[in-house]
Amino acid sequence: MGRVARLYYLGGLTRVQIAERLGISRFKTGRLLDAALESGLVTITIKPSALIAPEVSDALAGRFGLRHAYAVRVDETADEEADRAQIHDRLGRVAAGVLSETVTKDDVLGLDSGRTVSHIADHLNRLPPCDVVQLTGLTGTVQQTGLEILGRITSVSGGRAHPIYAPMITPDPESADSLRRQPGVKATIAQYRKVTRAVVSVGSWTPPESQVYDRLAPAERDALLASGVAAETCALMFDAEGQALRGLDDRRIGISLQDLRAIDNVMGVAGGPTKRDAISALLRSGILHTLVVDEPTARALLTWP
Repeated sequence: MGRVARLYYLGGLTRVQIAERLGISRFKTGRLLDAALESGLVTITIKPSALIAPEVSDALAGRFGLRHAYAVRVDETADEEADRAQIHDRLGRVAAGVLSETVTKDDVLGLDSGRTVSHIADHLNRLPPCDVVQLTGLTGTVQQTGLEILGRITSVSGGRAHPIYAPMITPDPESADSLRRQPGVKATIAQYRKVTRAVVSVGSWTPPESQVYDRLAPAERDALLASGVAAETCALMFDAEGQALRGLDDRRIGISLQDLRAIDNVMGVAGGPTKRDAISALLRSGILHTLVVDEPTARALLTWP
């Protein structure tokens, strides 16, 4: 237990990396980290100013009418590749802390997929025994799929998992209709109206940094860009003003816009200069209640028209 705790808290390794190094499962790694906290072997003191820029956070929340905003400090002297990795890691760390402190056993937690949400799972060590629901079908690398993230976070919460064994985007509307009628998919979709908190990623279309964009044919991308797509979340499309677009709705497997808007607290987690316009679009949509973003992008959003 002590070795696992040292590798995680002092060595900076993720649960997956620790499991691989020690030859144990990531689930056992999580249990040992939980035990380290419960036994008092590890104690955590959070200094809000360590990672969060409070004045920028407050200004961002006020500007966009958010309940909470977290402008996360990053090392702005890092090179581009290191900066990107650092941003994702720190956003994941802060978002994991927010979930640990605010989710209750009575919540139903909905999860989008994506790299940033995967980093949340890397840092999440404590969560009440709440149910966890996959908000979209499968896409991306194995580590970034909603199914993988769902499994990792449910292993922490100990609650029930509600997965979707289907792709996020199907080749045609008929395939999507057929999949939505399958018992397992139908059962998870029925859970969407019970979700009380959600964590979503933000995909950018200009420049393209999106799981959906990467999996469409060039002609499909061009058609969507011509319609004004600037951002996506849960494969739902929005223009620069935050207006919802039809997009790929007839081919999507995932939460509807109506059900997403009905969730009491939706937390967006995204950052980096390439995501500024997309984050702005999602903020204008009114879907987000909480935002975790790097400080430089937060400052850019505050000066954005």
